[in-house]
Amino acid sequence: MKNLKNYLGNIISIIASILTLGAVKIWAPVCQKQLELYWESGDVKLMNMRCFFTEKAVIYLSVILIVLAVIALVKKTKPVILPILIGALYYVSTTKGALGLGMCKTGIGMQCEQTRYWIYAAAVLAIVAGIINFIFKDKKSNSI
Repeated sequence: MKNLKNYLGNIISIIASILTLGAVKIWAPVCQKQLELYWESGDVKLMNMRCFFTEKAVIYLSVILIVLAVIALVKKTKPVILPILIGALYYVSTTKGALGLGMCKTGIGMQCEQTRYWIYAAAVLAIVAGIINFIFKDKKSNSI
């Protein structure tokens, strides 16, 4: 049981990362459509939608979380703050606003509606991993 307590949070972090990467690339990919922008000069430019950029941000966050968890497993540490922060950034990346990139509107049948829910699930898992690491943390350990 003690071994499970040492690795549980890091294993959950790896699962959250794999879940996110699989969702955005395999079973719930984001829209590949592009918006047509019409300029006054008559030119038409194509631009990627918000979900495209959210996908890129979530991929980078997932890679960071996997690397963090693997290093923590090797060094036998229990990171607390970074999994919680990455989980919060997963969630914020799907929202519109100053920090978020945003996703397509819900209810209009876009492909990325399902992606949002997978990202939310991974966010919850990453935050839970940080909380588990905090609960089972050694008293003398100082890991982020």
